[in-house]
Amino acid sequence: MSPDRFSARSERDESEAVGLPGSLGGSSLREAEPFSPPSGPEHVTLPASRVAHRALVTFVVALDFAIATAGIVLVAPLRYSWSDLLAGFQGAGGVAVLFLSAIAWLGALSARGAYRPRIMVSRSDQLARVLSAAVVAWLATHLFVVWFKVVVPFESRLVMGLSLPATLALFAAARLLLVRPLSSLVHRRLAQGPVLFIGDGESAPDAAKAFEAGDHRRRRVSYHPLRDFTPGRAASVVREQECGEVMVLPETGQVGEALEVAFAALDAGADVTLMAPEFHLLKGRPNSDALDQLPTLRLRRLDYGGLEAFFKRMVDVVGAAIGLAVLSPFLAAIALAVKLSSPGPVIFKQDRIGRKGEPFPMFKFRTMRDGNDSREYEAYSREFIREGAAAYVAPDGSKIYKPPADPRVTRIGSVLRKYSLDELPQLWNVLRGEMSLVGPRPCMFHEWALYDPWQKRRLDVLPGCTGLWPVRGRSRVRVAEMVILDLYYAHRGTLFTDARLIVQTVPVMLLGRGAY
Repeated sequence: MSPDRFSARSERDESEAVGLPGSLGGSSLREAEPFSPPSGPEHVTLPASRVAHRALVTFVVALDFAIATAGIVLVAPLRYSWSDLLAGFQGAGGVAVLFLSAIAWLGALSARGAYRPRIMVSRSDQLARVLSAAVVAWLATHLFVVWFKVVVPFESRLVMGLSLPATLALFAAARLLLVRPLSSLVHRRLAQGPVLFIGDGESAPDAAKAFEAGDHRRRRVSYHPLRDFTPGRAASVVREQECGEVMVLPETGQVGEALEVAFAALDAGADVTLMAPEFHLLKGRPNSDALDQLPTLRLRRLDYGGLEAFFKRMVDVVGAAIGLAVLSPFLAAIALAVKLSSPGPVIFKQDRIGRKGEPFPMFKFRTMRDGNDSREYEAYSREFIREGAAAYVAPDGSKIYKPPADPRVTRIGSVLRKYSLDELPQLWNVLRGEMSLVGPRPCMFHEWALYDPWQKRRLDVLPGCTGLWPVRGRSRVRVAEMVILDLYYAHRGTLFTDARLIVQTVPVMLLGRGAY
């Protein structure tokens, strides 16, 4: 890994630059350097409380909506009188536009992660996300006005044309001059606190030096070998040093150990980034990242995602309700086919492990003979999860990590499984709040018992009907790869990611790709 590339990347994007308080002063970086908490006026605070973060987000949300409205109001007098403006916004059409534009603006900004601490304390990353979301929201608002011919001061082409640059300029000024300074105060530890670099291999110390050299904030980099760290020590160091970020660079084959350390640091209050060759399957995924061509997995504090969680839940409820209503005739036909194919219930209810390890009843169309014995499948799962059994090789040469010909499956059940139609009743689980449209797939109790602690973190979020793993390859993806994909989604997924995955799921279902 080239230190120059690390430094160059850090200069391009301050939000991605990482260093720990203090300076190396050009001297060589020492391994296992003794830790001593910073003192004096530069002493940083503990991570912001959820109350402080929510207060900040509430203010920024109000500011963003005011800016979105001001972008129109400031240019509208070029075409309309103030009396026309007032009358337009008082009518039913004006009220509808104001309400829907608020949803569009806040939804787009939330979907781009614009209210995440890491984004709000940055310059370049914040501008990129906020301005791209503003363009999407602006288009959505004006398309609504044009499509429904709403008579409000949006319909003028002059006003529409000038409102976009005016809005973008206001957003850029507000985010840089107001939001970023306030966010740096609230999230002082993330913005100014030390960054701990943990790694093994010859390139790790050089990478740490390059981070320090390219950091505009002049923070001290502390490097320690991963082999000297346990999860408990990582958490202790993060708390003692009040680290805002932790970078983990394991050698090949150390991913499990590195993730245990990474989650301990995350739980202690730091944002964490891992860089490892094993994350190669993340390349090309939505919002993927790479440092010096090394794929990364970034972990963030999920308890700071209140607004994102609100919009995600709103999309889940609306999407599941529409799906059940539109598909109801099709669901009835499937139910009839299942009932006629073999004796037993139409709907199969099975307890699964959901968010934070909580069990819930998951609904599916029954695809197996009633009263079958699951012990053989549990033994099969154990071989793949813990014992690394070899994959079954299909006639086309592809590797399959699931029993390809389960004798318990009925004839109609094999068809339903191939096209994932047996999963459609899970839309009801979405309405009940036990699942999301997009997320990690829930696991069975015997699988949960076999997971290592870091693997269980894939269900730190609500399980979903579809996700990165089903789109990526379903039964053709190893358990470890499935977990990495789920962790990536849990910590980097947005509403835009959800929309993309839902669209990508349709051809996967229609073609029956990767299912057995």
